[in-house]
Amino acid sequence: MSLLPPNSTKVERALETAMLSGIDLSDVGTSWNPATCAAADLPFLAWAVAISHWDTDWTEAQKREAIAQAILFHRIKGTRAAVQQVLDRFNPLLTILEWHEQSPKGTPHTFQVRADMLEIPAEFLSASTAEAIVRDVAAAKPLRAHFDFVQTLEAQATLYLSSGGLAGAMFRADLAATHDTSRDWSLVLQTEDGEPILTEDGTDYLETA
Repeated sequence: MSLLPPNSTKVERALETAMLSGIDLSDVGTSWNPATCAAADLPFLAWAVAISHWDTDWTEAQKREAIAQAILFHRIKGTRAAVQQVLDRFNPLLTILEWHEQSPKGTPHTFQVRADMLEIPAEFLSASTAEAIVRDVAAAKPLRAHFDFVQTLEAQATLYLSSGGLAGAMFRADLAATHDTSRDWSLVLQTEDGEPILTEDGTDYLETA
């Protein structure tokens, strides 16, 4: 027998049914807390707070920290500070050089993400790491801004450029760099701003059939 009035909503009736069925709702409050949420539920909580830089390979502690900082990150998303925060997560020695800081000056609304090989170990910039950096920076940067991922090879006084609009890959051996062409990036779907479109689970990019 229901105690709800005739004009009760479907939600109210559903809640009454759930309460009468004896379902344990004691964990509902902990499910929205990244510190107490069950590890298996972390991806769902990350989706709920719209994390755009989620990595399934993170440790559980890293996932909980990313969720805890999500609201603060959204407040600065689209700024240099947001991009630097993403880079610091990969390596604090990765730097940003905006167009007006370059010599000669670059194109307005562009910037470079720079990795100095003399400061960053060679094994750090694997193909997967370089692609992850490009992906996460693309999610944090201002929409109108475009960028290049630049590896400086000071010993040879040369630069290796990988387009930020397309998730390039980098390799380095014997102070040399090559571009991985194993993937046909012309098949990757892009937004109107030229950014690659991720799949629903965020682990790859959508391609044309």
